[in-house]
Order: sequence, then C-alpha cells, then structure tokens
Amino acid sequence: MYNRSFSFVIPAYNEETNIQRIVDNAFTFLSKNFMYFEILIIDDGSTDTTQSICEQLILKYGEKVTVLRHLRNRGYGAALRSGLFGAENELIFYTDADNQFELNEIIDFMKYIDDFDLVIGYRKNRKDAIIRKFSSRVFNRLIFLIFGLNIKDIDCSFKLFKKSAVQSLSIETDEFLVDTELLVKAKRKNFTIKELPVTHYPRTNGKSSVKFRHVFTTLKDIFFLKSRLT
Repeated sequence: MYNRSFSFVIPAYNEETNIQRIVDNAFTFLSKNFMYFEILIIDDGSTDTTQSICEQLILKYGEKVTVLRHLRNRGYGAALRSGLFGAENELIFYTDADNQFELNEIIDFMKYIDDFDLVIGYRKNRKDAIIRKFSSRVFNRLIFLIFGLNIKDIDCSFKLFKKSAVQSLSIETDEFLVDTELLVKAKRKNFTIKELPVTHYPRTNGKSSVKFRHVFTTLKDIFFLKSRLT
C-alpha cells in the first residue's frame, strides 16, 4: 500500500449509466492501494439523474467522495480544470466516467511518478469507431505541426500528475482542447512526461459528449492558444 495521498478526479456530464460503476471501482482500487485518497466528481451541469446518483455515492462512501457541481454545462475543459485545481492531495489522477480503462494499471504509472512530473497513457488497441481513431491521428499530427508537441495520444483520459506540477499551469480552455493546452504548457515549463500504454475498452453505456460542432470550436481554440503562446 502506498503511503501517498491520491486524488482521483472524474469529470462527468449526463453519465447516469456510468457514474456508479466508475466510483465503485475507483473506491475498491484506491482503498486497497492508498492510505490517503479522495474521489472528486465534477458534475458539469448534468440534466439526467447523475446528480442524485452522486448524492447517493456521498452517503455510501462518506468523506472519501466529494462532488463539485456546475450549475450549467460549462464544457469538458472547465470540468477538468475544476477537478485538477480542486484536488487536495499530492498526486492527482483523472479519467472519464465512461469506464473505458483498467484502473489497476495506475499501479504501473506509480512506478514512474517519482521520476516524472506527468505520467500519461496512450490507448493500445483503441476500441473506438474508425472515424474517431482516424480523427485522433489527424489531430495529434496537427498539434505536432503547430506546437511541436510529440505525444502519442494527447486526449487519452488516463493521466497522473504531481500536484505541484499541474497546479502551476494556467489552464484556460473550457472545451476539448484542455489536454493539449495542459501538455503544451507542461512542455514549455520543461516538466518531464512519461508515456505508457493502457488497455482500452469499448463504451458500453451512455453517449460521448463530443459533437461535430466541436471540430470547429477546437480549431478556433487551437489558434487562440497559439496566439497566446507566441
């Protein structure tokens, strides 16, 4: 068991079919492996029953579960920012609520976190539709060409940070460019990054919140970020 304090951050928007399972799995994993931990859910203005399920989870797990609720849907980046900067422990991990990752693989990440500021996953044998995988490859290449960021899987939502590193970054993006902004700024601060392969499962419940319109908002955010960094 690790004598380290660990924050497990979960951004969630309309995840009524997933949130119970991810929190139950996180609690089981964390209670076996960490002496001190918190599970921090950011309910980004959900309109389904996510909020009421979160309230039940607080009753079930007590002070180990905290919920930060946005009164309206502010965007994935805003939710993740609330979680990363609201986390209190020395190590901060985040994943999405869709149960597409193997939480036990956090143990592999722990082997490197003393020597690196960020340990981030890339999805091996990614279980998404072909169009999603193709668009991800195009996106990663575009970010490399614009920012020089050579990361295998920028948007993989399986990342472990030292609190001192991630909370020193100024994250402004409200939408899906948040991982890019975080990693670009981490690189510019010469933070060390370790990439590891992670198991990826197909989504079995709920729907992704990514919409076609996000292509255009992401392109806008890319050039806005570029302008702020030059």
